[in-house]
Amino acid sequence: MKKIDGQMWKEAVLSGANNILNKKNAINALNVFPVPDGDTGSNMASTIATASDLKNNENLTLNEVSKVIAQNMLLSARGNSGVILSQIFKGFSLGFSNLEEANPFELVQAFESASKSAYKAVLKPIEGTILTVIREVSEGLKTAIVVDSSVQDVFNTALELARKSCDNTPNLLKVLKEVGVTDSGGEGLYAILEGMKLYFEGKPVELSDKEEDINKFISDTEVFEGEFGYCTEFILELLKPKKFDKEYLIKKLEKLGGSMVVVQDESILKIHIHTQKPGSVLNSVNSLGQFIKVKIDNMTLQANNSKENTKKNSNDDDNVELATCGLISCNAGQGIIELIKEYGASYVVEGGQTNNPSIQDIVDAINSVKAKTVFILPNNSNITLSAQQAATIVRNKKVIIIPTKSQAQSLGVAMNFSADNNSKENHSLMKEALKNIQYGEIAPAVKDTKLNGIKVKNGDFMVIEAGKLVSTAKTHNQAAKQLIDSIVSEETQIITILYGQDASEADAKELQTYIEINYNVEVEIFSGGQTIYPYLISAE
Repeated sequence: MKKIDGQMWKEAVLSGANNILNKKNAINALNVFPVPDGDTGSNMASTIATASDLKNNENLTLNEVSKVIAQNMLLSARGNSGVILSQIFKGFSLGFSNLEEANPFELVQAFESASKSAYKAVLKPIEGTILTVIREVSEGLKTAIVVDSSVQDVFNTALELARKSCDNTPNLLKVLKEVGVTDSGGEGLYAILEGMKLYFEGKPVELSDKEEDINKFISDTEVFEGEFGYCTEFILELLKPKKFDKEYLIKKLEKLGGSMVVVQDESILKIHIHTQKPGSVLNSVNSLGQFIKVKIDNMTLQANNSKENTKKNSNDDDNVELATCGLISCNAGQGIIELIKEYGASYVVEGGQTNNPSIQDIVDAINSVKAKTVFILPNNSNITLSAQQAATIVRNKKVIIIPTKSQAQSLGVAMNFSADNNSKENHSLMKEALKNIQYGEIAPAVKDTKLNGIKVKNGDFMVIEAGKLVSTAKTHNQAAKQLIDSIVSEETQIITILYGQDASEADAKELQTYIEINYNVEVEIFSGGQTIYPYLISAE
């Protein structure tokens, strides 16, 4: 094959999308921290899944198809890996500009464009990641492809180069070598290129029946009129799927709520239930396996995330006077969400670890806030890049991103925002607050490993301070005390504790007693409702 056209590129991308969808759980498992929060595979799969939107678009040129794919992927991009992937395909579209078809040499040039576009999207590129893989594939193709090469040769070579590059990522990024994994983003790109290669060999990848798309909940757009409580949905990977008793669990959950749907697909358990006590529901299944994704909506409020409200707000734009400033915060956990609203957030984008919002989600949030200047708290380093891309899309408002990396920082920063202040005052106050907040999380370990020279055993609780593993303990309270001792200083005036997964109010009050005995500071305790992390703790 000496040329590819728009139809071929569309089908090849679909094959690549199917391949990573089938493999996303394995890619998720390559997370560096042994916490059940790996989401790279899911983020990349969600980003490229929009390629399926092209199924009904026939007779488009290569230039047209590649442009639509790039635009769809940008708006659906989730997490840093998803954003970078969208930029890779933006680079392909730039490489195919004005082309109805492409020969092998033009295809190689498109790979080079893809590499350049990906690097431009990241402020501080790190080698040993997906960026390295696309760059080394691009560089290798330029020397390997000759006059007689075919399209199949290009993708065969690209896959070989990607495999070699992925295998080398631990030698470029110390943390990967220490933990004994390759880069998950690079592996995601490899899976996509593998799917594309198989298409050009006449063996396009189909979605596997064994693993459905776990990113799609039973219904993301339900509106429950007249119901109260929480619409609770989650996906669990069962530890012992063969011993799982579905009927017993259903009887157990029927006591906690209604409107229930329980679906098991081999080791994947997906549940939807309306309940007044979402924490009790999650606790009742916690011993069955690991949470892959959790979504809890307050049906009584349903304020920010209703498409109907978003549409109404959009229609009222012309009739509403814009405020000077508005605040958007990205949060997960019903308690944290309610708190951040009380602290002045105009809009909460629900999502966080394992459930990153898309660029489109953030764009919709910005457009819904009736303010001239909109501040965004990403509260997760994996959301920051999506927020930056969203800010470039919205042109009619000034968007300022305060680079919070954890929900533990969000309350302290939000307290320094006021809709009555001008943008310069808000920016200055929130930046200063962020600088003065020490923070950390307590997280359970789900495998044995060694990181930062610290041995971690499955079942331990990790002390993660400012994103870095600093120690471990046998219980979440022991770990929390270690974190508190580390982040408290002579200047500390207040410690905030947000308790969540598997931690109770009594556990948090035990920490309060410990703090009051050992330190002369004020202590605030809140039920955060966050999954994965028993504690999010900050010191100001």
